[in-house]
Amino acid sequence: MNITEFTAFAAEELEALLREEMREDVEVETQEVMKMNDQRLHGIMIRGGEDPTPTYYVEEMYRDFQRGADPALLIRQLAEAFRSMQEAGPFPAEMVPDMEYRTIKRKVGLRLAGMDYNREFLKTVPYKDVGNGYALLCDVQIKASDGGIFSTLITNDLAQERHYDMEVLFQNALDNAWKSKSAVLRGAGELMGADDSEEEMCFVLTTDRPRYGAAALFYPGTQAMIAHVLQEDYIALPSSLHEFMIIRASCGASIEYLQQLVREANRTVVQPEEVLSDNILKYCRSTGELVLFTDDAAQSEQSAKSEQLSAQPTRPSAWQS
Repeated sequence: MNITEFTAFAAEELEALLREEMREDVEVETQEVMKMNDQRLHGIMIRGGEDPTPTYYVEEMYRDFQRGADPALLIRQLAEAFRSMQEAGPFPAEMVPDMEYRTIKRKVGLRLAGMDYNREFLKTVPYKDVGNGYALLCDVQIKASDGGIFSTLITNDLAQERHYDMEVLFQNALDNAWKSKSAVLRGAGELMGADDSEEEMCFVLTTDRPRYGAAALFYPGTQAMIAHVLQEDYIALPSSLHEFMIIRASCGASIEYLQQLVREANRTVVQPEEVLSDNILKYCRSTGELVLFTDDAAQSEQSAKSEQLSAQPTRPSAWQS
């Protein structure tokens, strides 16, 4: 039984169980929800009464089922979760976020996505193509009832419903970027607790609240600021949605090695829903540009260096040792 079949089976069994136990008309529907990195989540929606319709995602249930858990027990646990929510009563009005523009304009922030991993997802959200296979999305920072902060993405449906001007909203997000979540550059040795005082070669770029911190590379002024701190060109390796690894261009690592490193990490280490991109970037101080770092780019750079060397005048014989 694949996950789609399991979802349909669970929905049918859940509806029968709730109708028998609650003696009420309860409707259970299934839906697929597209998330970042084209991850499709399989949801079960339970409609009963006038309260907001909850959606329960079955991915974890399905993994338990694959490990041998009794499906009847899993469905009963889901029914209990729904009954508990009903007993708690409707959400207080203050817990429902106000998504009107006047309310969110100072709370809107940025996320970064790799376009190759989000071909379908990007059809559902407004985004700004920032080049080299990357796109910026807008999210809204919302305070939870427990005092924490979570964020929700602005979708095409939400933007249309609330009549957002997305050009204005993206500008708000850029203006808010440093205020909402400041960019942070830390040495890898510092993060690992090393006391080595030698010059750091590797750094981590994220934000002070590191969830979705990879967007910091596209904050206004960040790219040039990193180069100023390092006093040289640098290479940005996409580590996850939450961070970039920044390495000095003088580190000497080949593009082939770096490409293999990123691709293997994305396929074996990073969770599928948190992969950012396979595209490695390089910042050049002389041009102030962030470009795609590829085999061709590396060869062009080496050729340019060779031409510069060949163009230098030969030293007079008196200079020779």
